[in-house]
Amino acid sequence: MPTILMIDDDEDFGDLVSLHFTGQGHTVALAHNGKDGLAKAAALKPDIIFLDVTMPGMNGIEVLRELQAGDETSDIPVIIMTGNFYDKGMSQLFTQERNCRDFISKPVSLANLQQKVETLLKKR
Repeated sequence: MPTILMIDDDEDFGDLVSLHFTGQGHTVALAHNGKDGLAKAAALKPDIIFLDVTMPGMNGIEVLRELQAGDETSDIPVIIMTGNFYDKGMSQLFTQERNCRDFISKPVSLANLQQKVETLLKKR
């Protein structure tokens, strides 16, 4: 049973994504800020991480780089999601990081997100 960690301060969106993926047979853990997300990533070693860009405290690029620097979290594939204006430069900033597998804008289709997850899980 694959595990997904969602690091996003939007609790409603997190609940929606969690409901969808638990219905697909995944285990989903939620973290509502970067610090909590880093702790849960190290403890759970999820198969995939969904990471928001704009959060209080630590932003997405800081979390992504911390994940990449951690021995236990550096190989976990990360899908970046942003509700902010989608900018090609922002996408390039994130996709330069080794563990970033995709960069998508919100709102995201759950079917599209499901397809991305299935593709990543097949590669593991």
